[in-house]
Amino acid sequence: MRTLCSLLMFCSLLAASLLPAQAPSSADEALRNGTDAMHAGRFDEAVKWFQQAVKTEPNNATALMALGVADLRLGKSPEAADLLSRAVTLVPDLPGANLFLGIAYAQMHRVNDAVQALQRAAALDPQNAQAEMWLGVVELQDGHPEKATAPLDRAAELAPNDLNILEYRGKAHSDVAFASYARMAAIDPNSWHVHKVQAQIYAQQNQHKEAIAEYLEAIKQMPNNSDLYEQLAEEYRKSSEADLAQKAYAKELELSPNNPIAMYNLAKMDIETNHPQEGLVLLRKVVANYRNVPATYFYLGLGEFDLGHIQDALVALEKARAMHPEPELAPRIEYELSRVYHKLGRQQDANRAVQEYTRMKAENAKLNPQALSAISAGFGSAPMPTAQSKTKE
Repeated sequence: MRTLCSLLMFCSLLAASLLPAQAPSSADEALRNGTDAMHAGRFDEAVKWFQQAVKTEPNNATALMALGVADLRLGKSPEAADLLSRAVTLVPDLPGANLFLGIAYAQMHRVNDAVQALQRAAALDPQNAQAEMWLGVVELQDGHPEKATAPLDRAAELAPNDLNILEYRGKAHSDVAFASYARMAAIDPNSWHVHKVQAQIYAQQNQHKEAIAEYLEAIKQMPNNSDLYEQLAEEYRKSSEADLAQKAYAKELELSPNNPIAMYNLAKMDIETNHPQEGLVLLRKVVANYRNVPATYFYLGLGEFDLGHIQDALVALEKARAMHPEPELAPRIEYELSRVYHKLGRQQDANRAVQEYTRMKAENAKLNPQALSAISAGFGSAPMPTAQSKTKE
């Protein structure tokens, strides 16, 4: 178990608790010395100091907690739980005590006791990401990832850059997803739902041909499901099968004629495959109702430029730029703007756009592909659990 963050929290809590208004007692001095030893990683020495503090003042809740945490760090979970329980009995809202008691119980696999202590810790301090994380960890330990997702989601909201929290959160959600998919396969292995999920797993693994085959199987059962055509088209696009992608997007729009996403998808393919006139008709409908999507204006600008409508292309691309687009799109906008400015004879603006394009590409190169994709999508997406391929007949 990873208790480093929790131990650092303990040192901070203990240091804060050792600021009495009166002259320090010998117990206070022992606690200070023990805390210094904990900070330095001298845990055996810390235990001796904390034992001295407890011996001097047996009902000092802070001393009991300190000794309990030191025992916890040394792997003495039962002794730690006893000391921390005594501290909580004396001072129920002692900062950190319920958290460490929950951790001690967790290491003893006393799940119910751990959950109760950690819930108290979270209730006393709603901003305590560690308490929420450990609630999730306990449920994961007990084989209940579905109960772990909520506290780990709350922990991630409180501490979005904590790698421990993100790891456990990803595991919980992956385990829940995998269990759901396994249950689906057990209920009906040939269901279109199962084919769709298998396709999504293949897509996550960049096995696009396999994903396409699974989507086609799903479509056989659900030929009027527009979402399946959208995802199929995306896999065709990634496989450089532009004609098939375009046909799939067209089918999506046929099934969902007022769907702005379907309009955008087909328009984008039209423009990318040198059919700007058709693409612009659709994009103008999208822009009329959704005015704050930079990618729409980007493709609108591409289409206008291809048709020789340079001034209209300039207006669309500058709107896209002003919307602060995601990292993957922003340099593409600058590149296209440089072409438009050059066509209009605005060479200084063209040069500045090229410089900005170069700068953005260099910044993006510092990001790994997964991070860049996550930022551009607006959220992080952990890989789906690997599933074994179904036997092909």
